[in-house]
Amino acid sequence: MKVRKFFVELGGRSYPIYLGRGLLASLGSYCRKHEVPERVVILADRNSARVALRHAISALRKEGFSPLPIVMPAGERQKSLKRAEAVHSFMLRAQVPRRAALLALGGGVVGDVAGFVASTYRRGVMLLQCPTTLLSVVDSSVGGKNGVNLPIAKNAIGTFYQPSFVLSDVDLLPTLPRREIITGLGEVLKYPFVGDPDLLGYIEQFLEPILRVDPRCVMQVASRCLRIKTWYVSRDEKELLQRKGRVSLNFGHTIGHALETLSKYRLRHGEAVLLGIIGEGMISAKRGLLAASAVERLVRLYQRMGCRYNIQRISDRSIARFIFRDGKSKFVLPVTLGRVSVVNDVTERELLEGIGFLRAL
Repeated sequence: MKVRKFFVELGGRSYPIYLGRGLLASLGSYCRKHEVPERVVILADRNSARVALRHAISALRKEGFSPLPIVMPAGERQKSLKRAEAVHSFMLRAQVPRRAALLALGGGVVGDVAGFVASTYRRGVMLLQCPTTLLSVVDSSVGGKNGVNLPIAKNAIGTFYQPSFVLSDVDLLPTLPRREIITGLGEVLKYPFVGDPDLLGYIEQFLEPILRVDPRCVMQVASRCLRIKTWYVSRDEKELLQRKGRVSLNFGHTIGHALETLSKYRLRHGEAVLLGIIGEGMISAKRGLLAASAVERLVRLYQRMGCRYNIQRISDRSIARFIFRDGKSKFVLPVTLGRVSVVNDVTERELLEGIGFLRAL
């Protein structure tokens, strides 16, 4: 299976994404090709370290690099200023110079922390992304959004800082538990609405092999997501366009971020986004924008995946307060497969109707 290449076009800060099988063994060669400094700090969590860290270190040493591993606990709670400070301090004690690279070896949390640290350590070191989860392969490793959470808000502190390249080895994905694959699919399911209408039918047809992490199916899904993600990032890197730019990729995230945060991260990001996509889809259908059949297709996929997310302990009042804490809130509502609309006039009543629909799933 050939390596597939995608590009984020940002002038002098453009970079490639490499997607394929067995790529981790060639990590050192890719680093050499991109003129990575000799000192490479590898940030991993305990999950990604178990399956990939030894191989990453070996691949780097084979090409003459000097890797320095840092292993942190797993989980969304690690996406914090406290964890970023700990990584900064470790690198300072190890006397990591400014001419160094920081490699994110893991999922979205590792990628966010690594990106934040790389953009701020000694005012910036080279960043490399090597995603190890489906969600990070199809979405979070690309685009340069880096952030940490505060108790009152998710991604409240962060930077835009692009990697020099992204190396996605799909052979790492079969090690993931089924829950992590479903978490990744939660993020994947926004893409049929923001740029690839036929992707929803593909997922419906091949859901079982995707859940089994069949390499060909995963490559197909990831390729289609990356084409869309790179297009949006190249066009609107810092989400400055109000209507048809990168903000479109936030479909499902207004409700999703609220549920994720208010569940105290018992719901993983992709699980909360999956619920957000269905809930925001229902709001759109109630407005007469989206065909009810599209929401029904999403619900059938949700059921086929065996999802059963209990949000009964999260009150309507807390969800409404979280989403409307600054008055109006921005929603990305689907209009049809392939097209969304950004609105800021969703009412509390509409929101709670969408939440009620989720509670009944």
